[in-house]
Amino acid sequence: MFTSGEVMEVETLESPLLVRYEWNEALLHAQWQFLSAPHRAPSALQSLLLAAARPRVRACLLDLQHMPDLSSMGQPQTEYHLLVQLATLPLQHLALVFKADWQHEALLAATDCLAPAYEVQVFDDAATALDWLRQTGEGYRGRTGSEPKGHWALSN
Repeated sequence: MFTSGEVMEVETLESPLLVRYEWNEALLHAQWQFLSAPHRAPSALQSLLLAAARPRVRACLLDLQHMPDLSSMGQPQTEYHLLVQLATLPLQHLALVFKADWQHEALLAATDCLAPAYEVQVFDDAATALDWLRQTGEGYRGRTGSEPKGHWALSN
């Protein structure tokens, strides 16, 4: 999916999220894996929040179009708490990919509680969301990638 710059994939064994970080774009991209085990959602989402809070991350693409409705599986507040915690991150842009009405409802409920200090857009597909993030982040392109390269371990 990433065509320019350096890409580092960060995953954990059996994690429902595939997380990639693109150094040149300062972009974290997390995608819920189709048919992943929903009982791992809370720990995977918490690990995602820790990764997105790192100082080098300026933009985040969170693709949740394949995430099941966790509230119907005994985790009623997981999406809400994720969205509230996302609002506290030091991001500049957040792109969310949703397919279901319940996801939009969770977003509205969370932003009523705490509005983020950065721009948030909701998309129907990851390609359009990525294009938007790349266009909004062009002011950061060309910065030297002098930070040491490493791996971010996410744990479940």
